[in-house]
Amino acid sequence: MATDAPDTSMSTAASGAAAGYRRRAMLVEDDAFTRALLAEVITGAGFEVRECTSAREASRSFDDFDPDVLVVDIQLEQPPNGAQLAQALHARAPYLGIVVVSQYPSPEAARITSGLPPGAAFVHKGEVESSKVVLRAIESVLSDDLDPVRQTASVDPGAIARCSANQVELLRMIALGYSNERIARERGTGLRAVEQLIHRTYARLGLPGDSEANARVLAVRAYVTAFGMPAPER
Repeated sequence: MATDAPDTSMSTAASGAAAGYRRRAMLVEDDAFTRALLAEVITGAGFEVRECTSAREASRSFDDFDPDVLVVDIQLEQPPNGAQLAQALHARAPYLGIVVVSQYPSPEAARITSGLPPGAAFVHKGEVESSKVVLRAIESVLSDDLDPVRQTASVDPGAIARCSANQVELLRMIALGYSNERIARERGTGLRAVEQLIHRTYARLGLPGDSEANARVLAVRAYVTAFGMPAPER
């Protein structure tokens, strides 16, 4: 977990707690590790957090919890997806602040057909370990004085040309959101062999190796920049 110094723009959370009330955040994320990271960051900023693993669970408990902000992963395993949930809850509560997180490097790369509600913030998953980035995004959707955060990744557009055919195919699977285990099944190989191929591909793209999550986001950006989003396999 990153230990960033608190941002001065986050002082409203502390003042709210001092005044005897806590703002509420609904967190919708089906990956347990990412959900735990986000819950720790948001709770540490003074919010009461309701954790949900699906859009349907969040929708059922929304009125009872009455959150100030929704933090939701776009790519939820069970439908509806996070963008659809954000649109539905925004229609029910236009005051709701919305922060979406995604393994894709930008909202455009995610190609969510329903789009995001006006004023929503976007944070790519390579940055969720940074409390400063996450909390700045939350504050940006709760304050009329701050522009919504668009925390996107960047990559050398020509980097993909240095990759072999096997590496490009690997990037396609990563862009589709496949786990390393699924990539191994699809390729008919072992998990260790996939992990080695991934690290060689990252090196070929010139990506930093200090953060696996951030490198994965940047790798997706490289593929999407060159080829566009791959069509989901049936």
